[in-house]
Amino acid sequence: MSEKKYTLLIVDDIIDNLMLLGEAMSPEYKIKVATSGAQGLELAMQEPQPDLILLDIMMPGLDGYEVCRRLKADSRSKHIPVIFLSALDKESDELQGLDAGAVDFITKPFKLEIVRARIGTQIELLRMRQQLQNARLKAEAASQSKSVFLANMSHEIRTPMSAIMGMTDLALEKAADPQQRSYLETVKLSADSLLSLINDILDFSKIEAGQMELDEHPFILAEAVEAAVRTVSVLSQAKGLEIITAISPDLPRAVEGDSLRFRQIILNLLSNAIKFSERGPIRVAATLEKAGPESVSARVSVTDRGIGIPADKIGTVFSAFSQADSSVSRKFGGTGLGLAICRQLCELMDGRIWVESEEGKGAMFSFIVVFGLAAEEPQQKKSAAALLDDVRLQPMRILLVEDNPANRFLLRVVLEKFNHQVTEAVDGVEALHVLLEDDRFDLILSDVQMPRLDGYSLTRIIRHCERGEAVDKESASKLEVSMTERLRRQLHGRHRLIIAMTANAMSGDQEKCFAAGMDDYLTKPIDKNQIAAALKRWQPGG
Repeated sequence: MSEKKYTLLIVDDIIDNLMLLGEAMSPEYKIKVATSGAQGLELAMQEPQPDLILLDIMMPGLDGYEVCRRLKADSRSKHIPVIFLSALDKESDELQGLDAGAVDFITKPFKLEIVRARIGTQIELLRMRQQLQNARLKAEAASQSKSVFLANMSHEIRTPMSAIMGMTDLALEKAADPQQRSYLETVKLSADSLLSLINDILDFSKIEAGQMELDEHPFILAEAVEAAVRTVSVLSQAKGLEIITAISPDLPRAVEGDSLRFRQIILNLLSNAIKFSERGPIRVAATLEKAGPESVSARVSVTDRGIGIPADKIGTVFSAFSQADSSVSRKFGGTGLGLAICRQLCELMDGRIWVESEEGKGAMFSFIVVFGLAAEEPQQKKSAAALLDDVRLQPMRILLVEDNPANRFLLRVVLEKFNHQVTEAVDGVEALHVLLEDDRFDLILSDVQMPRLDGYSLTRIIRHCERGEAVDKESASKLEVSMTERLRRQLHGRHRLIIAMTANAMSGDQEKCFAAGMDDYLTKPIDKNQIAAALKRWQPGG
């Protein structure tokens, strides 16, 4: 493919200058000419626009300074570089030209070689800017494609995982035979491990794409540390490893930060300590690193007596997909993402993480993160058991919209155990047909990603009809012609409670649900406690 031929616009009221420059530059460039400032402005706006403008200063009507100022003030032409060609030779004239927005100033009489070289320099800069712009656009497109792929992957994996984990829980409730329970507990443990790996991959990808956002809120710092220890207690007990926790009394009780991500760092470090240790104890220490008037730096260390890390590998353990050596992954498993995620989360929290280790003698992983000081302590939340009891007392009529048969069956079983009355629909179109027959539901529990009509479109159609508005063309095109008017008559005047269920886990999914008009948002895999909490939130007095 031949190289692009750039276009020059030459603006000069002296015809001889136009002819000289035009003839000299035409072998390399496409040439446009203008004999006045007004004509130059007109040609600068016409497609294809010039890539560079050679502009005289002393012209009747609009002089070159004013032409340049107008070019730079207009969003359509401000990107075009301007070189002044003028008989004016004072330093103040050149400064005035550069102040007007020109990139260069050449004094007449000029040598064509100098003009050609100056133009070549600006065209090369323009070519480089265009290459950078193209690279940026390609990078943004690649990032967008990656985000779409991750969202789809998340949905495709989490949807069956939701059914596997939920059905295993239901089967465990019914299993009386010890061997059968053992089989099911193995399935559940494997499913939990698989979900953990999926979450690691998605977390790493979200951070790499700049989509990870911290959810800052007040929390009890000591409780977050102890909760992380409790989470891994089953694993540590299975290996006979004692975990000793020491929390410094000079740490503030309540802080402002992302407690979930803080626990995630500790969990990853504890999981590694348990995985790579055959003898205990494992020690977790939380101390005050630095206190300020509005923030506090907390230091947490996890020390084990495991296999340790060779000195030449310490520098790589926080890199993605990296482990001390290949035999580690074969013997102990893992993706090598856990410590990379810890490092990135620490950096998001204005902190850092490091390790001190000697091969064969264990390791001490330490990290520092910064929290704000909480104005007041957070309120204690109800236990999951209390929420379940509350929800059972208030049966609801629920329209369940879910295209995956296994998840639909699981959700029906869970909801009916709470004494809720469930009507099923396999997608948004079927849900609308159900509403046309009978719209006396207390709640619409809808999946987001479905064939024919997804959860976003379903919600938008319902909201338009509730307000008596016309349905947008894109959504209306998915329905029968007569259906939208019937829906508007049926649904007008009352707000329906809609809770989204989604297996997508990327930044912006929650906002997308709320923008469509949904009232709440649940992420798959969804368990009965999560459903209970959501239903409780939206019941009268909940």
